[in-house]
Amino acid sequence: MLGVGADVCARGPAALPVALPAGLEWDTARFPLAVERLGGRYRAKLAPRALVDPAIWSGPAFHVDVEGDDANSGVGAQDGDFSAAKRTIHAAFTAGNATGGAYRVLVKAGLYEESAFTRNGNVEPSLPVAILGWGGRACWRAGPENVAWSDAGSTFSTQLSAVNRVFRTDLRTPRGHWTELERVPDLPICQATAGTWYRDSETVHVNIGKPPGPGDVVPLRGFHGARFLTHAHDLYLENIDCQGGITGALHCDAVAARNVVGVDCTFRYATPSDNSAPLDAARVRRTNGLVAFFGCDASFGAKDGWSFHEDGQAGMHVLLQDCTGHDNGTPGASSCNAVTSHDGCRAVVLGGDFGHSRNGTEVHCIHETRTWVAGARAVARDTDGTSVAFKCSNLGKMWLQDTVADAAGDGDAFAVEANGGTIYTRRHRALSGTVAASNGGVVVPF
Repeated sequence: MLGVGADVCARGPAALPVALPAGLEWDTARFPLAVERLGGRYRAKLAPRALVDPAIWSGPAFHVDVEGDDANSGVGAQDGDFSAAKRTIHAAFTAGNATGGAYRVLVKAGLYEESAFTRNGNVEPSLPVAILGWGGRACWRAGPENVAWSDAGSTFSTQLSAVNRVFRTDLRTPRGHWTELERVPDLPICQATAGTWYRDSETVHVNIGKPPGPGDVVPLRGFHGARFLTHAHDLYLENIDCQGGITGALHCDAVAARNVVGVDCTFRYATPSDNSAPLDAARVRRTNGLVAFFGCDASFGAKDGWSFHEDGQAGMHVLLQDCTGHDNGTPGASSCNAVTSHDGCRAVVLGGDFGHSRNGTEVHCIHETRTWVAGARAVARDTDGTSVAFKCSNLGKMWLQDTVADAAGDGDAFAVEANGGTIYTRRHRALSGTVAASNGGVVVPF
């Protein structure tokens, strides 16, 4: 028999507060950051929507539906009323910009093609804005949803201009992403080799070893999607998938003092028009403010996955929580990373999984950045170079806490590499790979 006052409710473990590492130099006055650990998971005690201008959430909402009409007002009787929805996201930007105040764009779940996001980079928000997938995931793709393939003998072909990358959706990578077809220089090679594609002017040939079913093969074209070169106000993204984009699936490049926040978004399959100048899946530059992503993925960038650069605009603070990045770097691209911070960025990476970049490092801290990585895993399997899980270069500093590194391959494999920088470790585990230090770099516990 239970005694009086006995607690019959099972209690789970309490979350434990975790202090930021000394020397991280995170500006807690501007960006308060309390971190806690529950079991093996690290998390920030932050409400993502509270990180942007509160006027966004009280401002008007403009609705977008793939079945809508840009001549409509976009205004509903209440949030989620798509009866007067616009058809494109950029039309909602135009309407919102005309209000003179912060606003929201509610994008009904569905697939939006090609110029539907920013009208190929020509229409951007000019005020604080949130772009929200509504009722499910809202997906923008730099290519058509349905492609008609004709039997061309040993290949199947379609007429489509400006195709830069081609993927199979019916065959996934071990990480769950589309499988990329290899571009070959002539039609005979494509005809003889399954898993390839060839472009002859506006004729695209694919060989997947069988007739493509509906939606099995996705050609991605030279369109700009979530590219923001002038927008310099707070930006919030939620439930948005970006597939393709000439300068990246997400590209924020205005000189700005603002915050950028993403929740449950994916940025994948960057499609540069010039493969000699590949760009990233998600790239944020020149932002003096908080750049925070929660539960987001940046994969199959033509170069990096997550890429953060101050480029002369000091003050960028980056937070990634439970984010991922895999399979970044196209053939021929070099120094491809799953996550990289440059210049004087301050970065905190809580949890997450990163790996399988081509010719680079999974998590790379460069220049004078300060980066704390807690509870994350990095798997390096470089197919054409040295495999490195965690690396700190130049005068950077990196803290690895409860992290896991797995580096292996035909060449050198480094679980941790200090190339001039300083790496501090606490309960760090290396499943494979060695520790390397060069150019004055050191690896020490903290």
